[in-house]
Amino acid sequence: MSSNANAIPFPAEIKMSANLSTEWKRFKSQWTNYEVAADLSVESVSKQKRAAIFLACIGTEAYELFQTFDMTDADKQDIERVIAAFEKHFVGETNVTYERYVFNRRVQEAGEKFDSFLADLRRLVRTCDYENLEDSIIRDRIVMGIRDDATRRKLLQTRKLDLALAVDICKASELAVQQLKAMTNGDEVHALKTSRQPRPPSKQASTTRRSDGSHVERLRDSSNGAHNQRCQRCG
Repeated sequence: MSSNANAIPFPAEIKMSANLSTEWKRFKSQWTNYEVAADLSVESVSKQKRAAIFLACIGTEAYELFQTFDMTDADKQDIERVIAAFEKHFVGETNVTYERYVFNRRVQEAGEKFDSFLADLRRLVRTCDYENLEDSIIRDRIVMGIRDDATRRKLLQTRKLDLALAVDICKASELAVQQLKAMTNGDEVHALKTSRQPRPPSKQASTTRRSDGSHVERLRDSSNGAHNQRCQRCG
């Protein structure tokens, strides 16, 4: 265990008042990350020590629950058996058919970022028991669940589409839409400013008859109301 392990915060304790299945999955995921960060997953750290640290993290209520489990003292010192006991209590037997139903109904919501959609697919697929097919299943769900039809067309047109490539295409398309929107808004603002530029004053002409029968064209400057006279004979 590294010397800086004490600086790494423990996972947040299990909230017994929340949805226990969801709360357990959250805690278990955080615990897995903590084990790696604190070097608890190395062979030099015993299962007994890992179990002790785990039980120190779960919180008072969850620890009191643990005391009621029908386990031998040896089992209570084995981290794998401890986690399995909590898994059985909080989650129970998983209904794989229902979990797959929930996963396959997941589509990208209006206004939802692609990263959020992808993260939820990764979370949902964990309980579907697809094993080695998880990546290809997530890829297919992205193609069917993505909201933008133009992006879906790109995905369908791509040969040998795998999950990594599908994610890249979706992220690039989402970014391009944002950039295009920003550029379009900038052009609209520029056009609006240009249309508001002051126009040069216009001159209006009027014709009057002189006493000798000739006509004089008066040019009126609309900016100041002044009249300029021009003879129709001599200009």
